[in-house]
Amino acid sequence: MGFFIPKGVAQYSFEDTIPLHEVIITAKSTFDGVGAGAVVQRIDTLVLMDRITGTMGELLAENTPVFIKTHGRGALATASMRGTGASHTAVLWNNIPINSPLTGQVDFSLIPVYLIDEMSLYFGSSSLQNSNGALGGSIAIENRPDWEKGTRLKFMQGFASFGTYSSFGQVNWSDGKWSARNRLFYESSENNFLYYYNDPRNQESSGYHKLKGASYKKMGTLNELFYRVNEQDVAGTQVWIQSSDRFIPPLVGNSIYFHKENQIDKTIRLLAFYKHYGERFSYELQSAYLDDRLSYYLINQANSLAHADSLADASNRSQSSINQWNSVWRFEKNWRINFDAEFRTDWVHSIDYETTMGYSHRQNQISAIVSVHKMLGDRWSFSSLLKYQWIQGQTLQPVPSLSAEYLLNKKNQIKLKGNISRNYHYPSLNDLYYLPGGNPGLTDEKGRTLEFSVHHQSGWGNFQWSQSVSSYYSIINDWIQWIPSDYGYWEPRNLKKVHSRGVEYYTALEYIHSGFTGKLKVQYAFTPTTNQSDPMTEGDQSKGNQLIYIPRYSAGMVVFLSYLDWELTTITHYLGERQTATTNDSQIYPEPSYWLTNLSLGSHWQLKKIKVGVKGKVENLWNTAYSNLKNRPMPLRNYSLLLKFEF
Repeated sequence: MGFFIPKGVAQYSFEDTIPLHEVIITAKSTFDGVGAGAVVQRIDTLVLMDRITGTMGELLAENTPVFIKTHGRGALATASMRGTGASHTAVLWNNIPINSPLTGQVDFSLIPVYLIDEMSLYFGSSSLQNSNGALGGSIAIENRPDWEKGTRLKFMQGFASFGTYSSFGQVNWSDGKWSARNRLFYESSENNFLYYYNDPRNQESSGYHKLKGASYKKMGTLNELFYRVNEQDVAGTQVWIQSSDRFIPPLVGNSIYFHKENQIDKTIRLLAFYKHYGERFSYELQSAYLDDRLSYYLINQANSLAHADSLADASNRSQSSINQWNSVWRFEKNWRINFDAEFRTDWVHSIDYETTMGYSHRQNQISAIVSVHKMLGDRWSFSSLLKYQWIQGQTLQPVPSLSAEYLLNKKNQIKLKGNISRNYHYPSLNDLYYLPGGNPGLTDEKGRTLEFSVHHQSGWGNFQWSQSVSSYYSIINDWIQWIPSDYGYWEPRNLKKVHSRGVEYYTALEYIHSGFTGKLKVQYAFTPTTNQSDPMTEGDQSKGNQLIYIPRYSAGMVVFLSYLDWELTTITHYLGERQTATTNDSQIYPEPSYWLTNLSLGSHWQLKKIKVGVKGKVENLWNTAYSNLKNRPMPLRNYSLLLKFEF
């Protein structure tokens, strides 16, 4: 059994990096940094490469059970894991949480896949070790150093439908002791795509239309510097700077004469770390500074004679200082104890210049986690975890977790896993202090979860096969819901009791022989998530019904074929029907289900010292008219071309 490397240290190994395939972890020892009973999905590097010019939201929607609620191409995209809310999904960048302290959410349309080296999904209670308040789970993105000696240059140029152009550049350098890498990207799009709008209440307005006022541009850079102190220690710094400027179109069917809506996001993320890997004791120390700024402007004019009204002119800024300590003690070969601590301070300032209302606030948080992992023989593994959290001097109730797994069949690596846990999600700062409407009296959302899963992994000849079936049942009390108040504005309250349960299935089959590689991956999720609370407002008929914008069914399939220098990839994704209102009004229609298929074909070859690649892609191959969110249409069939050069 190999020595354990704590989370975040493994990618700094001094050996050559081997790309991870997308599997559900089954065969590895529970001393690989993941506790017993954990369900973790690693995203295949081939999937990352297929979406390298896209966003993290697009990748997750096509390749995982995570539901991405997008407001349109290039627009706001949030995530829901296992039927929970957007703020219940934690996102970690090299183990640093990057959710907004204002909203508790992450906009996945602003995270380019190009800046991601590795991605892992931690479902349900598996997220307790690396995040706070992630009732649905967490998503971890990692950057790993490249120790290959020499200097290398990479450049990619993309051309796509709707006046979309993207450029990506990268410089790598290493002498074996130091490693430096700089990545740059720029993307702009007119985003004036054709869509089909079907109005069931007025067929005269149904038909093909062209989207206007939705252009955007994004740019950013990620600079990394790593240093090998010795054979057991690595230090480094990472700087991620990014900005975007997006125009937001009016809702489809809106008869407003003039509309202008604009959002500008600017982000700075700084990280410094020191990691030590020892035979008995390993640790990592990290310090990060996050600075997020958002400017939002909205103006509407009802008709040519009306006065143009500025409805919003807002500015938000959040700053976070985060310090982490993660460590592991290994006792003999069958015991491991982890101790993690995080000290965080958030400063936020929010103001709407139109209403002159806003707020400023500072919040301090401390969290500490102790987990114990034990193997009994070569079949049983157990993990227990206890987490404490202090926010503004208030001690939250402890978060316990107990899990176990049993190796039922060694030859076929069949494992049974189970977990029971409790978790809490503290309200966001907007929930507490937003003006008007913030509610300082809110309490934290409380979740209890029971999970069971079966995993299998085997191989014969040139074939590899893995599959898993996971089931879960969660009860979340005091779910925070924004509702109309008696004063004419919306306010949050602890009102809902939500039951989230479901089944997730995943299988992957791989065949490699004589220069040919074939992969087939299939996933399915059944996610009934219902409101069990009494009506919150007049006309609320949601009790016992599926939560709005949470699909009950979703599925996906990836087929990858490679022979010598050619690659063919098809991705098919199904999203089930989504409810759009809490009433049973027959005039309010749910968002219909849809199937999408993307097809890409690429090749690469060597021209002296230059490696050249080209990839063509067709998205929405069957020209499906669909929308992810009501009155926010998505494009019909569209095309892209990517040219790649490596020196």
